[in-house]
Amino acid sequence: MERRATSSDVAKAAGVSRATVSYVLNGRTGQSISAATRDRVLAAARVLGYTPSTAARTLRRGRSDLVLMLLPPEPLGRALAMIIDAASEQVEHHGLRLVAHRLPSRGGAVSLVQSLAPAALILIAPLEETELAAVQAAGITVVSLPQAAGDPLAPDLGIGALQVKHLVESGHSRIGVAVPPESGYAWRVRVRVAAIADACARYGLPAPAVERLGLDADEAASAVGRWLDTEDPVSAVCAFDDDHAFAVLSGLAVRGLQAPRDLAVIGAEDIPLAGLAVPPLTTVSVDARRLGEHFGQAALASASGAAADGAAPAVARPPAVSLVLRASA
Repeated sequence: MERRATSSDVAKAAGVSRATVSYVLNGRTGQSISAATRDRVLAAARVLGYTPSTAARTLRRGRSDLVLMLLPPEPLGRALAMIIDAASEQVEHHGLRLVAHRLPSRGGAVSLVQSLAPAALILIAPLEETELAAVQAAGITVVSLPQAAGDPLAPDLGIGALQVKHLVESGHSRIGVAVPPESGYAWRVRVRVAAIADACARYGLPAPAVERLGLDADEAASAVGRWLDTEDPVSAVCAFDDDHAFAVLSGLAVRGLQAPRDLAVIGAEDIPLAGLAVPPLTTVSVDARRLGEHFGQAALASASGAAADGAAPAVARPPAVSLVLRASA
């Protein structure tokens, strides 16, 4: 079996010390190494087929070259995929690698973080307080959405508030909410419903009428009936996302009704098909790519040592959401 080349072999071939090889191959700055020496080391490593040992580097540094992103336990939608892609591009450009993993069951996040020893941890969904404390106690910087202390609505990014604002300004005073029934969405559903309820209260409206429905026309038709067939009927619906807005539009069609004449519908995310809905879907646009870049930048700042005491710096705030006005609401 052919022996694997070592840093000593590279140092000998390039006529430099092992420390110089380490500085060059690990991209460390602050060292007065000439361009000629750097090129000589890189050429020797290339000829010998040498790559630094990830395990050894992790042991030496106390952390790996990984950035771990913990995802909510829900299906991977378009917005979440864009966040992952953008964050990955940011960290890989600086020599790190992004690993995306669904949030383990209670207690599993700590062991996962300990086994991977990531340079930074990106949280798309929150951890239990005890788990978060354990991760931070291990010296892992946690990157999450910047938010005012104690503000439980901040993770909604203003989506629910903007949905309600538009509907109120359009003359609606009784609002419904369509959310998915699956348990994997529980955290985001809870935050969205709370944000919509808070906005309704600020406008002096009654609490929103929440319906859980799958992406099924008959289910949606039943929900539409419950919204409309009451003494105080709902006149507009905030959908959890554009998929569920499409479901509500289908439910209206099953009952021979139409938006916005019989029930206004507003979505969230602005998927490519939103403009092709019948009628075209009014929705709230979220710049998921910019949000992913924010996460990546914050992770890089912490990995480079810019963060201290387990708190990630706010490199860039998430972009503001915006209304995409079409015909459905």
